[in-house]
Amino acid sequence: MLWNIEKDLNLVPYNETEKKVYYIIVWLLSNNDACNISDVISSSGYSRSTVYKTIKKFENANLVIVKQSEGDKREFNLVLVS
Repeated sequence: MLWNIEKDLNLVPYNETEKKVYYIIVWLLSNNDACNISDVISSSGYSRSTVYKTIKKFENANLVIVKQSEGDKREFNLVLVS
């Protein structure tokens, strides 16, 4: 069943670390209606570089969009592509 979900979300080619980062993004968005990269780093426990590389992969695969925060120009918010 989980494999079918990952297949529907186009997550099959990603490793477990990358999948965890994606699920954390989804969880943060569903609970807070917003998600920034700093939230993902603190929630995942992964290094900053691991999270940034993973998000860049997702961005290149059109799974997420990275937008600069209007309130704090140093922060970047994540939006899932539907």
